[in-house]
Amino acid sequence: MKNVTKQYTPVPWLAVSAGCLLLTACGSDSKTNFTPGSSSSSSSMVSSSSSQASSEPASLWNLVWSDEFDGNTLDREKWSFEKNCWGGGNNELQCYIESDRNAYVADGKLHIVALKESTDGPSLNEEDPGYPGASVTRDYSSARLRSKGNGDWTYGRIEINARLPQGQGIWPAFWMLPSENRYGGWPLSGEIDILEAVNLNTPGFENTVHGTLHYGQTWPNNQYTGTEYSPPQNTWEVFHTYAVEWQEGEIRWYVDEVHFATQTSDGWFTYYWGGDEKGFTTGSPAAPFDQNFHLLLNLAVGGNWPGSPNAETVFPQTLEIDYVRVYQCSLDPETGKGCATSINPEVTPLPGVPAPQQKEISLYKDGPQTLEFSIQGGTVSNTLQPAHWDNGSGNVSVSFADSWNIAFAGLPGNAFLSSGDMSAVDGVKNGFKLTNMASNGELKFDLFVESIDPETELHIKLDSGWPNVSYVAIDTPAVGEWTPVAIALHQLQPNNVEPGAVDFAHVLNPFVIEPFNGKASVRLNNIRFVCAGICSVDPVLEGVTSVLDQTFSIYEQGGVGPNWDFGIGSWDNNSGHVQVSRVAVAGRGEVIDVRFGSVAGQNGLMFIQSTTPKNATAFLDGGYLEFDIKVIDYGASNQTLIVKAESGPSTGTADIALTPPPAVGEWQTIRMDVRDMVEHEGTNSAFNLAAFNTPFVFLPAWDNQAGVHVQLDNIRWVK
Repeated sequence: MKNVTKQYTPVPWLAVSAGCLLLTACGSDSKTNFTPGSSSSSSSMVSSSSSQASSEPASLWNLVWSDEFDGNTLDREKWSFEKNCWGGGNNELQCYIESDRNAYVADGKLHIVALKESTDGPSLNEEDPGYPGASVTRDYSSARLRSKGNGDWTYGRIEINARLPQGQGIWPAFWMLPSENRYGGWPLSGEIDILEAVNLNTPGFENTVHGTLHYGQTWPNNQYTGTEYSPPQNTWEVFHTYAVEWQEGEIRWYVDEVHFATQTSDGWFTYYWGGDEKGFTTGSPAAPFDQNFHLLLNLAVGGNWPGSPNAETVFPQTLEIDYVRVYQCSLDPETGKGCATSINPEVTPLPGVPAPQQKEISLYKDGPQTLEFSIQGGTVSNTLQPAHWDNGSGNVSVSFADSWNIAFAGLPGNAFLSSGDMSAVDGVKNGFKLTNMASNGELKFDLFVESIDPETELHIKLDSGWPNVSYVAIDTPAVGEWTPVAIALHQLQPNNVEPGAVDFAHVLNPFVIEPFNGKASVRLNNIRFVCAGICSVDPVLEGVTSVLDQTFSIYEQGGVGPNWDFGIGSWDNNSGHVQVSRVAVAGRGEVIDVRFGSVAGQNGLMFIQSTTPKNATAFLDGGYLEFDIKVIDYGASNQTLIVKAESGPSTGTADIALTPPPAVGEWQTIRMDVRDMVEHEGTNSAFNLAAFNTPFVFLPAWDNQAGVHVQLDNIRWVK
């Protein structure tokens, strides 16, 4: 741990709390007993009397940082205010300001107060390079405190004793962010939510608190996993102690020493940019939770998760904090291991989300490559075509040996790989669709610079037809040696000559190299796209329409049908419960593989969707949904598999079970009459077949999904 301000060797906490359980009141306002799990109020000690499966702590914890909130002022050597009105990326409704009305110390406690009042403040986060930005006005004020620069640690036990506010639209939090974004911006460098609660004491939320990790890939492919817990006494009525114990490769959550959740490095990852030579890479097993983090305390109002306050929400709202304490494991401070307290063996680690597997699509390797695409009705081959342009000036000369050799004698000029002609194939356009690659895809190649003018830059571009071009200027590698180069597709900049940018849904030239401001002679090889997760290079298909009155493909012969541009998706509340991929099956090509996690009670589904509504009312007269399914494993489920269609969130046909359940280990074709689906009892009255966007949804029965594994193919609506 870093930034150690003081150190104590406490009595083993379990011995202290066990003794307290024999007494009627063990709390003290003197706050002299710095032992993990101790409480400064008798009310919170009562709530910590739950029995634990483990009876011996592995080691002692040393207190290295704390704020007991004695005195009358906030300790500015420990906390600083964040000031912004940007909404935290969650559309929150408050301005965070620095005011003793929103954060003050009194009666031995820190009070963070949300007020309903018109408030002006900066629209940007302090971490934004443009801070403070334009001023905005919000209807609420609150405070957000952080220890960054005053308290930053890697590993330890972090705890807070607090009483929470209640009501619709109220969102208190005690959490941690990386002090340096070692792996990149949020969530690549991680986030540890020790305590969050929304809408306490309202229907559906009641007395539930949450512990969560954020990690994974860049938005919108970011991941988070966590779970919830409801202590026996209401969080808005009494003080409770909320804690995490964080060690290398493992984080555990506690409320009043009740161990309710564990996450391990088997279930988290960071897929981050490793530099212009390495490209995207997966961090070490413990990453991103292997760096210094700092504390944050805040009380938010509104936002995507809780929703807005309503007429019953009372203001002011106050988050009361009795203390915040940070401990270091005395046995092994470098890893934090060996000091775990009160581990409940019945708490199994959350499954989390495994790191995505990278896939490569080769464009040029010792010569131009041929891409093979499966489409409805057959297979299409596309051999890429090397070409160059110099406006007839002769400024660009090209030769081919073991590599693609290009000499640029001056401007203008470039060289490029172009899509082969596919116009002769019915329903296929020239070019490529880069599916789910805009945020996490990359273009990689090997580059040998034979010579280059001192002021010359090399620009790499993706081209959808002028002026729809995007580019990036690469760092020129050393002359005279082969160097790997990686370009993140999200780094591409719009056309700097005329307004325009590449269209990832229709790329005509997937690789362009052009010198800027001078001469250069280069060699190229091993040009490829690399991506992770459900991503691919696909043909550009015709036939996209809003009125569907003939048989249409949803997923056939390894590809999603042309109308369903969102593609294959899944929903599991970002728990990692649902894993969807494409796998090769002999005699079929690629099929959809869907796995549901083994933890009972977790839920999710997979779907295929369009970003625009479709009208399929023609299918009410004799139309049917048809698909092939192979059950690999029913796991611990009740063998009820459900299929439906939707026209919007929670607006779909009834959950229609496959009866009888398909047999295990063999492909079976299922047909479902569209009229029966639409008129089935339980169909949402708002379902609209004239404006729907999701023709296929699959899930095992709710709360009966543990361990289900299926494969799906040949999904279509037949007229």
